[in-house]
Parts: sequence; structure tokens; C-alpha cells
Amino acid sequence: MASKKLKEPYCFTFISRSGAGKGTQCELLKNVLERHGGKDNVFYVYTGDHLRELVRHKEFLAARLLDEKILKAGEKAPDSLAIWASTKELIHGVTETNHLIIDGSPRTALEAQALDEIVDFLDRKNVFHIWLNVSYKCAYDRLLARGRSDDKPESIKRRLAYYEKYVAPAVEFYKKDKLHKFLEIDGEQSVELVNKDIIKAVGL
Repeated sequence: MASKKLKEPYCFTFISRSGAGKGTQCELLKNVLERHGGKDNVFYVYTGDHLRELVRHKEFLAARLLDEKILKAGEKAPDSLAIWASTKELIHGVTETNHLIIDGSPRTALEAQALDEIVDFLDRKNVFHIWLNVSYKCAYDRLLARGRSDDKPESIKRRLAYYEKYVAPAVEFYKKDKLHKFLEIDGEQSVELVNKDIIKAVGL
């Protein structure tokens, strides 16, 4: 049954507050898809990597401004740059048969709309928008417990406020998206249970 469903390539986007475990769940889902079809059948897009790659090209004004005004200041990248980074990778990497996992985008409703447009253009039919729903307190506690150098109380509060201002409208956009499947997953469960719920909900 599962192999029959996998004949049609899947497309997944993950959206949530910081600290919800998007990256972990993307990797677990990638492993499941690879078990079904091999390591070359999943194309993984992480927008943040491509923006950081741009910053290394100091010959470009956009790269210098991105570094100075956005990354070092902890501000939101312009929608146009985020859309450029994700769509560039999709144009270069998507084939007729590979599955697609998009991590780190969308972060705004405009990005969500642009991603919908490109995945439809690429003839993706099994499109799932996965919302890992965690409370503010859960996300805050998890980020604080990680103990990373950038996980200080003030920076955590700023990232969580960013979610309310920019990402929450993208969630609402996806809820109203009639062409694709929107899944709300309880992200406050254990990693294993979240993964189990995702796999069941998408039919893998």
C-alpha cells in the first residue's frame, strides 16, 4: 500500500515556532522516504543555508547588506530574498520523481503563497503543509534548555515574537489553502510520537 502511494512524489513544508523541532522531524521524514525509494529520491531545501551562502559573496551589495542589516542584527530577511533562495533551489533540484522537503520556509504569508505557486508549477500533487503546534511556553523552555550561545532569554523572546508577527499569518494562509493538505500536529509530544503522527497523517 505504501509503495503504491509513493509512486506520486510528495512535497512537505514544515512551519512552527522556533524550538518546535522542525529540523528533527524533517530529517526523520527524510529517512522514511529514503527507506522507501533510496537516498537519491529526496530533495531537501533549507532556505537559511542558501542565505548564509550568499553572505560569503562579499562582492555583491545584497550579500553585504544581508550580513550587516539582517543576520548580525537578528532581523527578518526580506521576503524577496527568502523566496529567491528557496525557488532557486527548487528550480535546480526538483526532478519528475524526487520527493521534496522544505525546511525553514515559509516564514511569512507572502513566502507561503510563492511556495504554493512554484510547487504547483512543478506539478506536485501530494503537497502537505505540516504545522508543528507548540505553545509559547513550550517553545521558550525548549530553546532555553538547548543552551546554545544564541539561545539567551532576550533573543528567544525576539524569535518567538517574530513568529506571532510573521509566521502565524502564514499558518492561517495554509489553513485556507484548498488545493493542498494542511496538517496540525501536536508538537509538544515526544520526538517519536510527533514523527509517528506525521507518518500516519501523510499515509506513509
